Amino acid sequence: MEEIIDIIIKAPVFSGCSKESIREIFAATPHRIRNKNEGSVIAYMGDKCEDVMMLVKGTIYTTMTNQEGKEVVIETLTAPTLLAPAFVYAQKNILPVNIIAKEQTTLLYISSTAFTEVLHSDKLLMMNFISIVSDRCQRLSRRLNDFALQSLRERVVEYLKAHQKITSVGWLARVLGVARPSLSRVLSELKSEGMIERTLEGIELKKRK
Repeated sequence: MEEIIDIIIKAPVFSGCSKESIREIFAATPHRIRNKNEGSVIAYMGDKCEDVMMLVKGTIYTTMTNQEGKEVVIETLTAPTLLAPAFVYAQKNILPVNIIAKEQTTLLYISSTAFTEVLHSDKLLMMNFISIVSDRCQRLSRRLNDFALQSLRERVVEYLKAHQKITSVGWLARVLGVARPSLSRVLSELKSEGMIERTLEGIELKKRK
């Protein structure tokens, strides 16, 4: 458990907490640790969210799918971080996304009831948790705005500004929720206009001289 504590002390929810206080929390709070292989489904859309989940090691991504099987990647998260914190205490605590391991991952689970006791006893931890939920809601609101108001061209440019490069056109098509041919067409237009270039690292915004 000491190795886990050395990692999760860097998680935003434990910001400002000492290693000793975190050690005391886990000594007094029932929890479990699970490992997942790359590509494994950690949780399905529609599952009840009854535990506080923390990604301790690795990277996950979340997706939504419709009845026709169309899939959109909602976000990618890297450890250490909480997963779905905005839903665990919701009146209808149902996961709206699938959670999938992008690589080998380690997860820590604490029941929502036990975590409530932790929050009641530690004001700093409680404020960190509230801040995380608020920030996550803001980020998802911006994502919704991107889908609703921006053109595909604008979304590609914004993605490049935020992530510096595109390493996989197929992955980006899933992230943006568009057909690959449509994305390839926009990339071709941007390239012909001199806005992007292909490098050894992938596709990047062309540097202005």
